[in-house]
Amino acid sequence: MCHLSRGCLRSWLVACLVLTVCTGTPRVLAAALVTQEEINSVRVYKKMANATVLIASAYVSAHHIAQASGKGIGSGVLIDEQGSIVTNAHVVEGASNITVTLHDGTRFPAELIGTDPQSDVALLHVTLPQEQHAPAQLGDSDKLEIGQKVLAIGHPFGLGYAFSTGIVSGFGKLLETKQEVFQERVIQTTTPINPGNSGGPLVDSEDRVVGINSAILMGAQNIGFAIPINTVKSIVTELRTNGRVIRPWLGIKGKFVTDEVRNLIALPLVSGLLIIDVEDGSPAQTIGLRAGELDVTIEGEPWVLGGDILVAVNGEDVKTSEQYAKVLRQLKAKQSIDLTLFRDGTRRTLTVTLGERPTPPSPPQHPKIEVPPVVPQGLEFVPF
Repeated sequence: MCHLSRGCLRSWLVACLVLTVCTGTPRVLAAALVTQEEINSVRVYKKMANATVLIASAYVSAHHIAQASGKGIGSGVLIDEQGSIVTNAHVVEGASNITVTLHDGTRFPAELIGTDPQSDVALLHVTLPQEQHAPAQLGDSDKLEIGQKVLAIGHPFGLGYAFSTGIVSGFGKLLETKQEVFQERVIQTTTPINPGNSGGPLVDSEDRVVGINSAILMGAQNIGFAIPINTVKSIVTELRTNGRVIRPWLGIKGKFVTDEVRNLIALPLVSGLLIIDVEDGSPAQTIGLRAGELDVTIEGEPWVLGGDILVAVNGEDVKTSEQYAKVLRQLKAKQSIDLTLFRDGTRRTLTVTLGERPTPPSPPQHPKIEVPPVVPQGLEFVPF
């Protein structure tokens, strides 16, 4: 044990104080908190914030007594130097006018080029000033891996720019809203997002946009969903050309037969899309496709049995959701195709000309506060 005199101890304390002041220990400790990951996150934010915009959608009702005017708030991302901005369809749905605010505070009226409620993607255009505005770099969402870090930028509740981080926690598949397919593949993330983040970019660590934030799962914490940027790219191309997305339409809804169902039910079943509904006036109704009529519940899940089972399109199997999505992407409206069906224990082939999926009527202008739609849980009905 070291013994120090009172004088030596006083000298030692003074020396320590001088060393602390000279070396700036508090600054050293603060600098130690700035890891390489933090440095990169700050870099990503500074770059992406300039390409992220605030979108204000105004709604004016024709019924002034019953409904007052309102405003919705969302986010968007600048994707080229010509002023093209991608956001969610539900952010601008039914808006009478749209205003975009850039990171530097300047505001511009925005023109709605096109919207696709099914994919929840909308394309806007603003006339930018002469000075250069760097657009976001679009990545490749097909290369995303579960566990990969992602970052979200937006305007939660319109409170200003906010930045959050998380990871890719999973991928959704053919999920249905009340009317249409929400998305054949969505990015599930732990990155916290809130109303107002909708339409903003989800980016990777190399500041590449990999998705457009679109929805949150109500009642859950840190479960958000984003539209893959590869899907957005294809949608934007069609919106620029047609102002809408032209999709093929057969007019059926169904569920994929599982091994559990085949083993439990004493009916002739094969792997494929079990048709549970045929839409009125659809090509499917024209050629006589049959929907099921027997309502049953199997292990807590509702099924409608007795309908045709679609097993192949143009000779390509559609026995799983992955096969179905792959085949569906190859089809076009007005195209003639061969359907292989399983009916009454036998296979048969029918030829049908696909129609164009009807566009849902545009919603009336009415007051609205933007709230992301709830994504259904589990795999549900698959429209075609």
